Amino acid sequence: MRSKGGKTIKLNPVDEDHQVHDHPARAGLEAIMDQKLFSQRIKSERAAAYWFAASLWGVTGLALGAILGVFVTLMVQTGSAPIWRENVIAGAAMDEARDSVNQRDPILPSENRP
Repeated sequence: MRSKGGKTIKLNPVDEDHQVHDHPARAGLEAIMDQKLFSQRIKSERAAAYWFAASLWGVTGLALGAILGVFVTLMVQTGSAPIWRENVIAGAAMDEARDSVNQRDPILPSENRP
């Protein structure tokens, strides 16, 4: 017995032969927890796989787009395709011819000229 401020507390000794028994449903609870952890791991792996696939396709598309863009730009600049040659190079030639003609002195006298 101990005394504490006028109040008496009685302590009983702990039985030495007292055994801790496991709950019968503990194995089932562990199995459920294992299933939850496994399901969470599967979701995590699936998300990682989706991110990898998306980034792989994204980088591949970016690289192919850059290569195709450079190729088309070079084709247009060199004019090796007939459609591009007619549209781009002929258009540039027409602009140069128009500028050349506009910069010449007129052959006929103009009435509005001072």
